[in-house]
Amino acid sequence: MENLGKKRKGVDISVTCQKDVSPFTVVRSHLSLEDYSRRKKKSREIVVEDANCCRKSVITGVVTAPPCGSARSRSPGRGLKRKIGCLDSATRLGRKKKIEQDYEMGEVIGKGKFGSVLLCRRKLSGEKHACKTLRKGEEIIHREVEIMQHLSGHPGVVTLKAVYEDAESFYLVMELCSGGRLLDQMARVGRYPEQQAANVIKDLMLVIRYCHEMGVVHRDIKPENVLLTTSGQVKVSDFGLAMRISDGQSLTGVVGSPAYVAPEVLLGDYTEKVDVWSVGVLLHALLMGGLPFQGDSLESIFSAIKEENLEFTGGPWEFVSQPARDLLSRMMTRDVSARASMDFILHRTHIEEPCKTNQKQADCYY
Repeated sequence: MENLGKKRKGVDISVTCQKDVSPFTVVRSHLSLEDYSRRKKKSREIVVEDANCCRKSVITGVVTAPPCGSARSRSPGRGLKRKIGCLDSATRLGRKKKIEQDYEMGEVIGKGKFGSVLLCRRKLSGEKHACKTLRKGEEIIHREVEIMQHLSGHPGVVTLKAVYEDAESFYLVMELCSGGRLLDQMARVGRYPEQQAANVIKDLMLVIRYCHEMGVVHRDIKPENVLLTTSGQVKVSDFGLAMRISDGQSLTGVVGSPAYVAPEVLLGDYTEKVDVWSVGVLLHALLMGGLPFQGDSLESIFSAIKEENLEFTGGPWEFVSQPARDLLSRMMTRDVSARASMDFILHRTHIEEPCKTNQKQADCYY
């Protein structure tokens, strides 16, 4: 597990894969999709402020949360609860109050492409939080704040407490997840017992289902972006690459972390089901201690993602139950129409809302 990497955005990575990688090693997941996209001159994601700039059926930029009182999207679950303009004033962009008035800043606890994460303490209460500092100049910063506001309130989403800004940076004060990153736990544990892996996946899928119901695709699910509380509760973080999406719409733009990216992302036309694929890759890493697709370059990794046939038989797979292998194969099928639905996955991880009793399990797909 020594090759586990530090947190990075999916847009700022150097190539660190080696040719001879142990199948039981979770390799660094963040080679740069952005750089690859530029080199190949594929369609890049265009960040726009007006949702009306988007094409009829394909989203290529930011679709922000609707203002308070605006019409809902077609699906009653999408955008149902959010209220940009009706949020706690502490989390709104544009507030010029200095963060030093309310918080004492501590040591750096994480770094990324667009800034760093510091431990901070609220002066009034003494409560500790995490403060994400983001340098101005990137539109995705506004999008990340808006999406976190849009999703606020779910116990599985890292809570945004307050937003500050000065001439150079935004400061996002968030709840502190003292249990650290799932990535670090994976480095300590190695291969997870099957039930423990199922518990992680079930908790994660509950959060992803909520995001999708709220019209948000995360697009960068990986263990670096899954945080844990001291009690082990899963918290999804880092919505810098997330996008809003409505029913019937698709996304373009080659973004994410290469080891976890779905094959349809590389083709430039995809939906929220890319998150299911990424969680499938994570499940593989939990069960096997290694990633399913590896290579010594971006091109070789992407070629494997698009073409390599996965077989969950023989060797260490003999110690994994057949239902777990079946679940993994359905989450990581390249046939998007056959990819496992949320309900199917949650049913297989033994929690509420299984497939309807009058449905066959095999029919429980989107």
